[in-house]
Amino acid sequence: MAMRWIVFLFIFPVLLASDKVTVKNLGLKILNGPKNGAGYASVYNGNAFAVTLYKVEVQPEVFDRVELHDHVPREDKNGTQYMEMIEIPEMEIAPGATLFLQRGGKHLMLMGIKPTLCGFKKLTFEFFFRTGKDSFEQKVVVDVLKNKRCE
Repeated sequence: MAMRWIVFLFIFPVLLASDKVTVKNLGLKILNGPKNGAGYASVYNGNAFAVTLYKVEVQPEVFDRVELHDHVPREDKNGTQYMEMIEIPEMEIAPGATLFLQRGGKHLMLMGIKPTLCGFKKLTFEFFFRTGKDSFEQKVVVDVLKNKRCE
């Protein structure tokens, strides 16, 4: 009996965490020419502790991979400032905060768009989060909107 309580006490915070993290307004930018696209959304953490977004997968597999990206300020040898887009391993979301995945900031990069994308009307994005050593997922279904690639 005591073992059940111990297991429950370790699993319960993860169950609560998954209920209090919401992904909303997921939108895709799919261009005609480039083989890459982007994903934008807002991710709210309603927990009293931080959560970390560390991976996103898509079903069906219509992209080679999905990467977490950010823009960081840089300066060239002439002193000209510019923004560089880089892949990052994870994105932390503070308690009660919203992570905005948006143009010019943190976002999803949809790498290697496959021709099979045009055969689907909906895609399921699975966002993977962790809280310390525990992890949980959240699935979001998004419509594949009409785009020049699929006309």
